[in-house]
Amino acid sequence: MLRLIFHLLPPVVCGGSPGGADAAHGCGLSTAQVARSFLAGEDAMAQRLVRAKQKIRLAGIAYEVPEREALEPRLRGVLAVIYLVFTEGYVATPAKI
Repeated sequence: MLRLIFHLLPPVVCGGSPGGADAAHGCGLSTAQVARSFLAGEDAMAQRLVRAKQKIRLAGIAYEVPEREALEPRLRGVLAVIYLVFTEGYVATPAKI
């Protein structure tokens, strides 16, 4: 799971700022759960996730743990994603069925 989070937080997606919506979504949170975590609308978050996936695909980013020197710039975002996933699991916001 940690590999996935590091992979989903490349600078091309985050633009240097800690984000993590796409990584949280990749960890199994629904679009609605991610949107609530970021205090955003579900439609806006869905669009953000689509754009992030496109950036990863177009940049040709391989699914691998980044080199050691590339880990530190992503660490803040990775920690934010871990916190979001933990918080969602702890708070367990209700999902629409």
